[in-house]
Amino acid sequence: MTEQSIILNRLLDKFENSKHLSEPGTSHRRVMLRVGKKELPEYRYEDATTRDAYNEAARMLEAKQMVQLEWVKGRPLLSVVVLNLEQVILCYTALGRVHPKTQANHISTLIDSSLEGVSIPWIVAWKEDICSAAVEHLKIPNFCKSDDTLLNDLLRSFREYAALSGSITMRAFSSKCFSDTKFFERNIRDLFLRIARKYDNALALACEENNLGEKEQLAFLGIYARPEHYELAGNCLIRTQQGELNLNVSGCWGLALPSTLIDSITEFEMSAIDCVTFIENKTNYDEYIASEKQSGELVIYHGGFLSPQKRRLFTLIANGADTTTNIRFWADIDMGGFQMFQQLQELIPGLVPMRMSGEFVDKFHEHGLARSKEYLSALKTDLNNGKYLLFKDAIERILNFGVTIEQEAFLN
Repeated sequence: MTEQSIILNRLLDKFENSKHLSEPGTSHRRVMLRVGKKELPEYRYEDATTRDAYNEAARMLEAKQMVQLEWVKGRPLLSVVVLNLEQVILCYTALGRVHPKTQANHISTLIDSSLEGVSIPWIVAWKEDICSAAVEHLKIPNFCKSDDTLLNDLLRSFREYAALSGSITMRAFSSKCFSDTKFFERNIRDLFLRIARKYDNALALACEENNLGEKEQLAFLGIYARPEHYELAGNCLIRTQQGELNLNVSGCWGLALPSTLIDSITEFEMSAIDCVTFIENKTNYDEYIASEKQSGELVIYHGGFLSPQKRRLFTLIANGADTTTNIRFWADIDMGGFQMFQQLQELIPGLVPMRMSGEFVDKFHEHGLARSKEYLSALKTDLNNGKYLLFKDAIERILNFGVTIEQEAFLN
């Protein structure tokens, strides 16, 4: 890079971080390089060859009216190099550098046109946010400042994701987008998830409540590293587009359904079921179906967070239940358990808690998990603000003993 290019690039870097770009006409401050403040570190005045080369370059730029120069009095040393704001476009042209407004308009147009017709709320929110920042403030994401390659790959992922009619494995999704089964995972996944976590409130909440890893976050969005498996046991008939599956043939041990099957299920026939029990913890689920499950009961392993396919499965089960069927949920007696209950209750309004009342805190508090003052204070605040009122007696006992109750305590 020549001395002229170095000087101009440093000046334009400062210009792009000034109000002269973001708020034209609002600042009277000069855009300049103060040599004595090391704002042009390449200018080594003690080296005569380097000093003279930069002096000559600066004079040539001044002759082109791109800059104004100030010198150390009585010495051949640059003091200040000031950008001529009336010749900014000429400076960008001389460097072959794209003006931020031109780049911002290009990025905004590219995103807007690429995502035309996409209606996924969190993608739309991201698009509107990025385009607004570009048009109004000339701000664009760091990952597309140097070139559009990653942005175009991301936009292709968004378009294909918005076009999905159901769930898909990550490698199949990658192949669909890029004709390469590993390209998405290697190059796009992290950015895709970072944007989704920021703009999808449901995913952000699930991450906060369940500490989801990357694979679980993708599963929440309907992209699976491999198909999920949903375990359940009971005397019911599962009707699919291909035929019927009698769950009762598995006896008390139940079956595991792959998530890839869920879109084919048309109905749960549950005339023999009078009670549906969701159990969050796997160990408790296994123990329960082996020793407590009743003949008229359908028991489902809940497993924490609700991915799209799991939501669909649970909705099908709720739709198959009779209006008199008792539907209940059992999880840890803690903030996470209360939150999971509320999420499931949104799908199944008639849901009731199971073994999550204050009497079980009394019974198992000696085996409880000690909680910090901050945790207990947050729980108390939530209760005072009207959250978790169904669990008021349990929360009062949690606050009294300073512990929460994990499901495994019931197995002691």
